Amino acid sequence: MALPVLAQAQTVAPVREGDRTLGSPTAPVTLTVYLSATCSHCADWHTNEFPAFRAKYVDSGQVRVAFRDLPTPPAQLAAAGAVMARCVPEDNYDAALDALFKGQQAIRDAGGARPAAVAWLRSAGEAGGLTLEQMNACMSDAAGFAEIEARAGQSVADGINSTPSFLINGEKVDVEAMGARDVAAFEPLIQPLLAGR
Repeated sequence: MALPVLAQAQTVAPVREGDRTLGSPTAPVTLTVYLSATCSHCADWHTNEFPAFRAKYVDSGQVRVAFRDLPTPPAQLAAAGAVMARCVPEDNYDAALDALFKGQQAIRDAGGARPAAVAWLRSAGEAGGLTLEQMNACMSDAAGFAEIEARAGQSVADGINSTPSFLINGEKVDVEAMGARDVAAFEPLIQPLLAGR
């Protein structure tokens, strides 16, 4: 039975090869999050709402989170941020993502100027434990950018066209109907799935 704020659409694979994930692979619920390194709403959710969600559901083994990149304007900068975050070891992905989101305002204030962009990307690489040499290799890897482009194309084909967007066990969450994106807003969607395991 579909929940009221789940959009009526095709079911999408909750986790795909190449997704960065947090939480137990055997969790009964998967939250798939589509985000962009340059999306201010994504930064707000990741910085202000996700920590409580993670503490309640992910750290307890109830929910696994899969992150998918969908670069938004400025798309080249967002793609570069996604590539850098994906270059770090998977265990450090969340730290790299956090650095990108925390550095958004500085890059906006600089108008996306190259020195600010380089510092922003470097902060993510450093947070993820990369050396300068590894960061340079990462940003020079055309295959990494091609992968982000292909994954973004798949997201659009899945009916995802904005960030942040969410799926719960492969069903799209109607963010407009849900309103808030805090842990309390997700509870009515997740609790019935946990109760039915």
